[in-house]
Amino acid sequence: MLLASLWVVFPSVAWADAVWEFVDGDGVVHMGNGSPPPASRGVTWLSRIPSIKTDRVGKEREPSALQFPGFDAAKPHLEAAALSQSLDPALVIAVAAAESAFNEKAVSRKGALGLMQVMPATAERYGVSARPASEGGHAAMEPKVNAQIGSRYLADLLRMFDGDKELALAAYNAGEGAVIKHGRQIPPYPETQQYVAKVMRIYRTLVR
Repeated sequence: MLLASLWVVFPSVAWADAVWEFVDGDGVVHMGNGSPPPASRGVTWLSRIPSIKTDRVGKEREPSALQFPGFDAAKPHLEAAALSQSLDPALVIAVAAAESAFNEKAVSRKGALGLMQVMPATAERYGVSARPASEGGHAAMEPKVNAQIGSRYLADLLRMFDGDKELALAAYNAGEGAVIKHGRQIPPYPETQQYVAKVMRIYRTLVR
């Protein structure tokens, strides 16, 4: 179960494409789509965040996984989202590589969405509607927004597990409850163990 301090409870908001974010007087980050709360100040509209260019992940360092179609388009969104959460961009890029191979339209059999395969419940937790496009919803699939949600979730998991990348990745894949249930160790699930190893392998290639 998530620690209460990690999550912000968001009010219901009307559906809209635009996604906003602001930090309140207590330093709590709020995020949602539709109209921001009347008292909010310093609202940032994620659709207006400029792409951040960086040579941190250079072409000469990219493993074959980063040659998938879609990487060049996804990279600025992933880097901007990582930096907004004080994360290493290489870690966020590695997660997206393992999760979707940079396919912004990816939808898993379990319903995970987009670049970082965000579960609908996770998107809703952060105040972003994840309703199917047939019902008028698609903000959680938008690359810039999806990268922000996934990065915020990853940042929260890193805080929950004291900065341990492997435990945070295991929780990203299997859920934080599974990691806690198994004594704050990587759960003995082959899929999760392989996932953590894959992400860390890509990450180490990027930062070496």
